[in-house]
Amino acid sequence: MDYYRTYAEIDLGAIRRNAEAIKAYTGKRLIAVVKADAYGHGVVPVTEALRSVADMFAVATIEEGVALRQAGIREPMLVLFSSFPEQASQIVTHGLTPTIGDWEFAYRLNEIASKPVHVHIDINTGMNRSGVRWTEATQFLNRLKTLDRLEVAGFFTHLATADEADKSYVSVQLERFSSVLEKISDGGELIHVANSAATLAVPESHFGAVRPGLSLYGIYPASEKPIVLEPALTWKTRIGWVGSISEAEGVSYGLTYKASHQTRVAMVQVGYGDGYPRALSNVGEVLIGGMRHPVIGRVCMDVSVVQLEPTDNVSVGDEVVLIGKQGDAEITVDELAHRAGTISYEILTQIGKRVLRTKHSN
Repeated sequence: MDYYRTYAEIDLGAIRRNAEAIKAYTGKRLIAVVKADAYGHGVVPVTEALRSVADMFAVATIEEGVALRQAGIREPMLVLFSSFPEQASQIVTHGLTPTIGDWEFAYRLNEIASKPVHVHIDINTGMNRSGVRWTEATQFLNRLKTLDRLEVAGFFTHLATADEADKSYVSVQLERFSSVLEKISDGGELIHVANSAATLAVPESHFGAVRPGLSLYGIYPASEKPIVLEPALTWKTRIGWVGSISEAEGVSYGLTYKASHQTRVAMVQVGYGDGYPRALSNVGEVLIGGMRHPVIGRVCMDVSVVQLEPTDNVSVGDEVVLIGKQGDAEITVDELAHRAGTISYEILTQIGKRVLRTKHSN
């Protein structure tokens, strides 16, 4: 068995159980969002694990969809954002389901298609980063009907504040979206709105399908926890060196940490080049031997330094947990994100290519 300096253990069984729990809770079709390498979990094995549960998959870019097609994934694949006209041929060649949010792309797609292409329409109800503005949707759809090779198979919108405690703007967006549907939908299209937060907390947003991402991987996007989710990722590294420093000696670049007394230290083999945030310098914690140990000094590109207790019995090669459980102790991705001043989405998607993903299915 190969030996790795840092690696992430991915529980595909947990991801599948999370998807099943979400589908059972909502009673709706499931569009599994696997963009950004399945939120850092490894898109091909995750997608394969979800094939028996998901009704459709969703990616952010054409390149992500093409990669899944090349890996043998043939299930319906929605590209969540409108693409460039120059990419229309890739949509057709690889049988992807495009999002239409502007006329230029729609026109080019119709121009090059030799047979009908199913499309979804992104209605901008107030997030204001993509889509056809809700006040212009009827006019846009009437114009779209002149493109005879495009068949509207779905309508959706993106919610801006579903993970906030105050859901009042969610209500505004849903009202706008519903008013548009009354004018443009014939009832046969797939309607989907709910991201992870809305899936768990806003039942009126479920429509015909829910579109969770983060929650598939066992992370709650907000305080609402109506179902049990299992975190699917554990990130580990190893001790690479053990030493001792004297009072007033510093650690790492800039010597931003100074020892107040004789201190045992260990270098752990992970750094910001692996996706471990530099923002965790002097504020992060790791698990060694089931106990928390503080990150001291600046996180480097390839390694970091942690403080040991005088009685710690550690050796080079010992396991260090960055995210996950060790004994009775646990560091969650949410805790790591909070310490780094960011969000769990960013932590997961920034875990780098040098971090091997090992897969299992409990």
